[in-house]
Amino acid sequence: MASEKPASAVSRSSTCVASLSRANTADHEARRITRLPFEKLQELCKDLQYTREHEKPGRLQNITATPTLPDAPRVRADRSSEVVTHCLQDLDTPGMNTLGEKLWHAGPTPDIVSLTQHTVLDRRIQVTEDPSMHLLWVGFESILFVKPLPAYLASSAFWEHLMDEANTDIDPGERKQLIATSLGFLKTYASLIKHRSDFNLARRHDLLGSFNDTSFEEFVRFIACFDTVPDSAISSRWRYGLVQLDALNFHSMLFRRRWHLNRFESRYTAYFSRYFPTVLFIFALFSVMLSAMQVILAAKQLWETDNKGLKRSLGVFIWFSTEAIGWSLGFGLMFMLWWICISTCEALNRRVAKRKVQKRLKDERLST
Repeated sequence: MASEKPASAVSRSSTCVASLSRANTADHEARRITRLPFEKLQELCKDLQYTREHEKPGRLQNITATPTLPDAPRVRADRSSEVVTHCLQDLDTPGMNTLGEKLWHAGPTPDIVSLTQHTVLDRRIQVTEDPSMHLLWVGFESILFVKPLPAYLASSAFWEHLMDEANTDIDPGERKQLIATSLGFLKTYASLIKHRSDFNLARRHDLLGSFNDTSFEEFVRFIACFDTVPDSAISSRWRYGLVQLDALNFHSMLFRRRWHLNRFESRYTAYFSRYFPTVLFIFALFSVMLSAMQVILAAKQLWETDNKGLKRSLGVFIWFSTEAIGWSLGFGLMFMLWWICISTCEALNRRVAKRKVQKRLKDERLST
């Protein structure tokens, strides 16, 4: 029997990695199965089983009464191509992956805070099944979109089936992409749920609807395995963490020639309401300045009067209108400077975060 080759780890935690490489007794060649990100004892979904037969591809099957993939009743578990296609549709974000490093312009937050911290920041958690909406937030509406955790990701049999490179039913490119996006998705949950309050909040919003019989301690033992997953092992989208939806739509118009990448509004009122404060502020400034100009012109036409009292009143009107124009211009300039300062600070923060992630990726490449 040939000696097994060491598999590349997807988790740095030695307690959360199980080597499942097995030898082929027929041709005495090692079947290469990449290490799983967690041990079988830590799995939360026990409905799946992965079996291998002599000179046949491995087979994933549901050992319960239903032959389908958990949380996917329309997909049979024993059809590898359908399983991978469904999982990519359920988890992958190709539109955001194509943006690559341009996502930095959308103001991402690579260090994701917990769910309770989001509630402290007065963000309302909204459940979504669209993977491209996961961890997007809307500043004006104060909404955070979160996708529930699929049950099949917590099955060791599913990961064994996915990482078995000897299984020729799975396209190598799709396998690599699904592993990267699955690890990244689970890593976001490792950041979102850290305390019991986060766990209870996730339960309340049905983010863990497939794990009703799972205790907080069991969930933490499972999800902690993804705390140390390196950024180089996950897809580019999940390296950027939390992304602001408004900025993402704006920059998708610049870089992808699309009016928006993701939209959640179903009414024009909700879409245009975010622009009302700025439009009203500009309208108020021009309205005050134009009215003050009209007062000055009208006062100039009556300036040659011999009535001293009226002349003093006209002087006051002209002075007050001139002050109104000056204050309006001052407020407009102050608003512009305030906006420039905030934008500059955000750009500097994004640059620092970008360098931090790039340094982390560089260190990971050097360590491997």
